[in-house]
Amino acid sequence: MRDPQTIELNVDPDGALVTLQAGSWFVCFVPGLDRQWWHPFVNKRHKHVFAMRPAGPDEWTLFEPWWHRLLTATITSQQAKKFLLWGARGDVLLVREAIPGRGSQIRGWMNCAALAAYLLGRPYWVWSPHGLYELLLREPNVCRVDVSALLEFDAAKLAAGSRVIAACDQCIPGAHRPPGVAKPFCMHCGRDLAETSDVPLTLERRKAL
Repeated sequence: MRDPQTIELNVDPDGALVTLQAGSWFVCFVPGLDRQWWHPFVNKRHKHVFAMRPAGPDEWTLFEPWWHRLLTATITSQQAKKFLLWGARGDVLLVREAIPGRGSQIRGWMNCAALAAYLLGRPYWVWSPHGLYELLLREPNVCRVDVSALLEFDAAKLAAGSRVIAACDQCIPGAHRPPGVAKPFCMHCGRDLAETSDVPLTLERRKAL
């Protein structure tokens, strides 16, 4: 066997060992479950933020910044529903991550909002979940998600969503909404977020759904 020290490791233009396509996250801005001393000083609905996305059959990836650690885990669709129920008490955005990212190691204190911004590759200097929420809403291609409709799926269908979901260009605040009946999830453009194709939906394809 060759000495691992002598094996050449090739990197892509972004400096990574493997080239990955950017995926999208359900970024959940939620009220607290247990009362904390600092809750009166932050937004009522957005006291915490975590992120999750489908990872395969009956699997979701969870990114949960706790107070004393960063939890990353693979959970079942049934477990994911518990987190989506929590998300339904606040607001959920569909946000596409940036690769290689524009984040900086010089940012706000290492709280859930700063860690979520870094996960998404954003350069924002943020101090609270609500601050991150407002910054993301100003971006194009960020969708608000109707979690109540998402929760109506059974575990199999819930996990069938594509890991790579391209948000539409109609979801910026004040953008003109395409005509037609709204689909279950995106509350602005009516795009069905359970679409399993990795190809972004065009307006014509949305009308055909």
